[in-house]
Amino acid sequence: MQLKLPTISSHIFQESHLEALSQHLRGMRFGLEKEGLRVDRDTGKIAQTAHPKALGSALTHPHITTDYSEALLEFVTGTHASPQAAIQELEELHAFASTVLGNERIWPLSMPCQLPDSDADIPLAYYGESHIGRLKTVYRRGLGFRYGRQMQTIAGVHFNLSFSDDFWSWKAALDGHPDGTDSRLIRDNGYFQTIRNFRRIQWLIMLLTGSSPSVDESFRLLATDRFKVSGRTRLAEGATSLRMSDLGYQSAAQESINICFNHLDTYCNTLSKAVHHPWPTYEGLGLKDDQGFKQLNTAVLQIENEYYSSIRPKRVQQSGERPVRALINRGVEYLEVRAIDLNPFARNGISEHEASLITLLMTASALADSPLNSPEECVAINGINARASWAGRRLDQRFDDQSTFKQAGLEFLGSLDPVAEALNSAFQTESFTDALDDARLRLEGTCPLLSDEIEQAVLQEGHLEFGLARANQHHDSWQTVAPTGDRLEIMQQEASESLKAEERIAASNEGSFDAFVDAYINQP
Repeated sequence: MQLKLPTISSHIFQESHLEALSQHLRGMRFGLEKEGLRVDRDTGKIAQTAHPKALGSALTHPHITTDYSEALLEFVTGTHASPQAAIQELEELHAFASTVLGNERIWPLSMPCQLPDSDADIPLAYYGESHIGRLKTVYRRGLGFRYGRQMQTIAGVHFNLSFSDDFWSWKAALDGHPDGTDSRLIRDNGYFQTIRNFRRIQWLIMLLTGSSPSVDESFRLLATDRFKVSGRTRLAEGATSLRMSDLGYQSAAQESINICFNHLDTYCNTLSKAVHHPWPTYEGLGLKDDQGFKQLNTAVLQIENEYYSSIRPKRVQQSGERPVRALINRGVEYLEVRAIDLNPFARNGISEHEASLITLLMTASALADSPLNSPEECVAINGINARASWAGRRLDQRFDDQSTFKQAGLEFLGSLDPVAEALNSAFQTESFTDALDDARLRLEGTCPLLSDEIEQAVLQEGHLEFGLARANQHHDSWQTVAPTGDRLEIMQQEASESLKAEERIAASNEGSFDAFVDAYINQP
C-alpha cells in the first residue's frame, strides 16, 4: 500500500482554536540525552580507559553516565520548559566533561571512530559491583553476543518531550472524542496517536536531520557493494542516516516482535511477551560461561529497552521497576524520539535550529488525525523508512507514484505555518517559523541537506579526519565556556556524591546475583 501523509483538520486552524493551541503548548516540557564516544585526540581511536572518576559514577550520576560501551559517554539533561533551555544544560555538561578528558575528545559523529580489529577490545560499560550495576553490564555483554560490540559504538541524540494534560483534553474535545473524564486514557491515546504519525513522517525527519552517510573501514560491513570507497572511508551515496538503517540494531529476532502502536496495552503486552519468549539462536548462545552471565536470558529480548524503536512511550521508573511495568502502572509520561543523528557541526550534537524543527514536527504529529495502523501500513512504514535511511537523497527513490521524498516533504510542510506561529507565540521566539523556512529551502534544493554537507566533507577529508578535526574544534570551544566558581564546585560535588551513592548501593546487596537477575527478569 501507499503511505499517506498525516493531515491536520482544518478546524484546528480557526483563529480561536489557534489562540487556545498556543496557550496549551506552553505546557510542553523537553529533555535531551546525547551520546558521544571518547576517543584519543591524536589517533581518533576509541578510548580504552575507564569512565573518568572526576565525572562521578556512571550508575548513579543523574546527568553524566555511559551507554552501551564504557567509552560511550551519555549526557542527560533535566526537564525544561523549552528545547533551547535543554540545549543550554547540555552545553554545560559537555563543558564540564571537557575539563577532565585530558588527551581524549568526544567523537562528534553518529557512526564511530576507528574501531579495533577485535570486538573484545571494545570495552563494555562497567557500573560497579552492586547487583543492579552488574545487571546493567551483563545486559550489554548480551548485546555484544547478539549484535556484535561494534553496534554499541553508534551514537545519537534522544529528544524527549511531553504535552500537558490540558493540551490532550483540549485536543480530544476538539476532535469530538473526549474519552469521558479519564485524563490518563486521554493522555495515553494522545501519545500513541502522536507515535503513529511520527512513524509516518520519520523518513522526513531523517531527510532533514540525518547526518550519517559514511563509516570508517574498521566498521565491518556485510553489504560492501552499497558503498563508494574513498581511502578508509565508506560512503553510501544518497544516504541520510546509516545509524537508522539495517547496519544498526536489526535482527530476525527483533523483526519477529511486530510491535503494535495502536494501543498502550497491546504495546506493553507485545514487549512483555518478547522478554519471556525463547529465541533459538540465543538459546544456542547459552546463558553462562566461565566469566558468568553471557546474557540476562535467552528470550527474544533481554529487557524491553533492547527493542530498538525510533520512538518510545516513556514513564520515569521507580527503583528496580521495569519500563513496561511503569507504563502499565501509571501510563505514558513523555515521548523519546530516537531517530536523531549527531550533528557534527553543532558542538553539543544538536543545534537549536534542529530542536525547533523536531518540536514543530512532533507538535504537528500530535495535532494531525491518526488512524490506527493496519498491518499493511506498518509494512509500508518500515519499507519507506529503510529506503530513506539508505538512499533518501537519490532522485530514483520516491515517496509514491506522484512524488519524490523531497516533494512529499514539501507537501507535508505546506500546512504547518499556523503550527509554527502558535509555537512562536507560546515560546516567545521566531525559531519555529525560521526552522520551517529553512527546511523548505533544503527540500527545494536552495540549501544542501545536512547529509549532503557531510558527504562532501568526508569525500574531501575522510570520515576519520573530518570527525577528529571537529572533535578537537569542539573541545577547544568548550574550554571558553567551562564552568567556574560556584557552578564548577556544584558539579564536582554532584560527581563526588554519585560515587558515594554507588558505594551505598553496592553495600546493600542482598542475596545472590543469580537470584537478583531472576527476580528482575520475572517481576510481575
